[in-house]
Amino acid sequence: MLGEESVRVANSIAVMSPQAAVEGAQRVISCPGRRWERGDRPRLEYKWQDADPVNIRISLLRLNDVAFAGVSGEVFTNIYLHLQRVSPFNTIMVTHANGSSGYIPSDDSFEPIGYEVTTSRLKPGCAENSIVNGFLEMMEAH
Repeated sequence: MLGEESVRVANSIAVMSPQAAVEGAQRVISCPGRRWERGDRPRLEYKWQDADPVNIRISLLRLNDVAFAGVSGEVFTNIYLHLQRVSPFNTIMVTHANGSSGYIPSDDSFEPIGYEVTTSRLKPGCAENSIVNGFLEMMEAH
């Protein structure tokens, strides 16, 4: 899929220019944290406890109409697809960039519970919109 997308984007490049507009920005967003409490019946009963907030660093590098969106964790695909849908630029997401925030599930990925969700330090309902809106704000500001 990555190869097909690379070929599609490469084929859509119409004009090359010796000049490029280069801009960059970054910020840290914070989402409520939680941790999984191991119970008597792991994988059958999940209990969560509040934990420290989780900081997620987002970084933007824009080259003309291409935006490289860096996130300091392993972002679920649906967050990238959400950003790609609303971005005014051709957007490529780079994960594990400038830090380690762990697994970052999309809002729709918290049920059913799987390995990545139990090991994520994030509560549902914050990361996806904070990441997407954070990038949009940085894109609009530059």
